[in-house]
Amino acid sequence: IRKFAFDTISQLGIRYPESPLSQTNPGLPDGSPRAGDRFPWMKLVFRSGLAAEDLFACLDDTRFNLILIGQLTAAVPTDRPYVTHPIPDLATNVAALARVGIRGPSYYLLRPDGHIGLAGVRLQDGEVQRYFAERISI
Repeated sequence: IRKFAFDTISQLGIRYPESPLSQTNPGLPDGSPRAGDRFPWMKLVFRSGLAAEDLFACLDDTRFNLILIGQLTAAVPTDRPYVTHPIPDLATNVAALARVGIRGPSYYLLRPDGHIGLAGVRLQDGEVQRYFAERISI
Protein backbone atom coordinates (compact mmCIF):
# COMPACT_ATOMS: atom_id res chain seq x y z
CA ILE A 1 0.00 0.00 0.00
CA ARG A 2 2.86 2.40 0.83
CA LYS A 3 4.56 1.83 -2.53
CA PHE A 4 1.27 2.38 -4.40
CA ALA A 5 0.58 5.57 -2.42
CA PHE A 6 4.14 6.87 -2.98
CA ASP A 7 4.06 6.10 -6.72
CA THR A 8 0.68 7.82 -7.05
CA ILE A 9 1.48 10.93 -5.03
CA SER A 10 4.98 11.34 -6.50
CA GLN A 11 3.59 10.66 -10.01
CA LEU A 12 6.25 7.97 -10.52
CA GLY A 13 3.51 5.44 -11.18
CA ILE A 14 1.96 7.46 -14.01
CA ARG A 15 2.67 5.99 -17.45
CA TYR A 16 1.58 6.94 -20.96
CA PRO A 17 2.57 3.95 -23.16
CA GLU A 18 -0.40 4.31 -25.51
CA SER A 19 -0.14 8.08 -25.86
CA PRO A 20 0.37 9.47 -29.37
CA LEU A 21 3.44 11.18 -27.85
CA SER A 22 5.03 7.79 -26.98
CA GLN A 23 7.21 5.87 -29.45
CA THR A 24 9.46 2.96 -28.45
CA ASN A 25 11.52 1.67 -31.34
CA PRO A 26 12.47 -2.02 -31.57
CA GLY A 27 15.51 -3.49 -29.86
CA LEU A 28 15.43 -2.19 -26.30
CA PRO A 29 16.13 -5.03 -23.85
CA ASP A 30 13.35 -6.32 -21.60
CA GLY A 31 13.20 -4.32 -18.40
CA SER A 32 14.43 -1.09 -20.02
CA PRO A 33 12.34 2.05 -19.58
CA ARG A 34 9.89 2.55 -22.45
CA ALA A 35 8.23 5.55 -24.04
CA GLY A 36 5.45 6.73 -21.76
CA ASP A 37 7.38 5.83 -18.59
CA ARG A 38 8.81 8.49 -16.36
CA PHE A 39 12.58 8.41 -16.82
CA PRO A 40 14.27 7.01 -13.71
CA TRP A 41 16.19 9.24 -11.32
CA MET A 42 19.89 8.57 -10.94
CA LYS A 43 23.24 10.28 -10.49
CA LEU A 44 25.53 10.26 -13.52
CA VAL A 45 28.93 11.62 -14.46
CA PHE A 46 28.51 13.95 -17.44
CA ARG A 47 32.22 14.65 -18.02
CA SER A 48 35.17 12.46 -17.16
CA GLY A 49 36.94 13.66 -14.01
CA LEU A 50 33.84 15.28 -12.51
CA ALA A 51 31.61 14.00 -9.72
CA ALA A 52 28.27 12.31 -10.37
CA GLU A 53 25.36 14.74 -10.58
CA ASP A 54 21.60 14.48 -10.18
CA LEU A 55 20.37 13.79 -13.71
CA PHE A 56 17.15 15.77 -13.31
CA ALA A 57 19.02 18.80 -11.94
CA CYS A 58 21.02 18.85 -15.20
CA LEU A 59 18.01 18.66 -17.52
CA ASP A 60 16.24 21.67 -18.98
CA ASP A 61 12.63 21.22 -17.85
CA THR A 62 11.41 23.83 -20.37
CA ARG A 63 12.55 21.77 -23.37
CA PHE A 64 12.88 18.21 -24.55
CA ASN A 65 16.13 16.47 -23.51
CA LEU A 66 17.87 13.82 -25.62
CA ILE A 67 19.93 11.42 -23.53
CA LEU A 68 22.49 9.44 -25.55
CA ILE A 69 24.01 6.36 -23.94
CA GLY A 70 26.93 4.55 -25.56
CA GLN A 71 26.87 6.53 -28.79
CA LEU A 72 28.53 9.59 -30.17
CA THR A 73 26.73 12.70 -31.26
CA ALA A 74 27.61 15.39 -33.75
CA ALA A 75 27.35 19.04 -32.78
CA VAL A 76 23.68 19.93 -32.40
CA PRO A 77 22.49 23.40 -33.42
CA THR A 78 21.07 25.45 -30.56
CA ASP A 79 17.86 26.26 -32.45
CA ARG A 80 16.54 22.70 -32.01
CA PRO A 81 13.65 22.16 -29.58
CA TYR A 82 15.79 19.85 -27.43
CA VAL A 83 19.06 19.70 -25.51
CA THR A 84 21.44 16.78 -26.05
CA HIS A 85 23.13 15.02 -23.11
CA PRO A 86 25.72 12.40 -24.14
CA ILE A 87 26.46 10.08 -21.21
CA PRO A 88 30.13 9.00 -21.12
CA ASP A 89 30.84 5.28 -21.01
CA LEU A 90 32.34 5.27 -17.50
CA ALA A 91 32.10 2.42 -14.97
CA THR A 92 30.06 4.56 -12.53
CA ASN A 93 27.57 5.45 -15.27
CA VAL A 94 27.30 1.86 -16.52
CA ALA A 95 26.51 0.69 -12.96
CA ALA A 96 23.95 3.46 -12.32
CA LEU A 97 22.22 2.81 -15.65
CA ALA A 98 22.20 -0.98 -15.09
CA ARG A 99 20.40 -0.49 -11.75
CA VAL A 100 17.45 1.01 -13.65
CA GLY A 101 17.55 -1.47 -16.54
CA ILE A 102 19.35 0.68 -19.12
CA ARG A 103 22.17 -0.65 -21.29
CA GLY A 104 24.03 1.07 -24.06
CA PRO A 105 23.72 1.79 -26.78
CA SER A 106 20.38 3.47 -26.26
CA TYR A 107 18.73 6.85 -26.42
CA TYR A 108 15.82 8.51 -24.67
CA LEU A 109 14.07 11.71 -25.69
CA LEU A 110 12.50 13.09 -22.52
CA ARG A 111 9.55 15.42 -22.59
CA PRO A 112 9.71 18.50 -20.34
CA ASP A 113 7.60 16.61 -17.74
CA GLY A 114 10.30 13.92 -17.41
CA HIS A 115 8.39 11.20 -19.28
CA ILE A 116 9.99 9.40 -22.21
CA GLY A 117 8.62 10.42 -25.60
CA LEU A 118 10.98 8.46 -27.85
CA ALA A 119 13.25 5.53 -26.99
CA GLY A 120 15.45 3.17 -28.95
CA VAL A 121 18.83 1.54 -29.36
CA ARG A 122 20.82 3.32 -32.09
CA LEU A 123 19.77 6.85 -32.98
CA GLN A 124 19.48 7.26 -36.74
CA ASP A 125 19.91 10.56 -38.59
CA GLY A 126 16.64 12.48 -38.71
CA GLU A 127 14.86 10.23 -36.20
CA VAL A 128 14.26 12.93 -33.60
CA GLN A 129 13.15 15.38 -36.29
CA ARG A 130 10.66 12.79 -37.62
CA TYR A 131 9.33 12.27 -34.09
CA PHE A 132 8.73 16.01 -33.71
CA ALA A 133 7.15 16.30 -37.16
CA GLU A 134 4.85 13.28 -36.76
CA ARG A 135 4.00 13.40 -33.06
CA ILE A 136 4.50 16.97 -31.84
CA SER A 137 3.91 18.94 -35.07
CA ILE A 138 7.09 20.97 -34.73
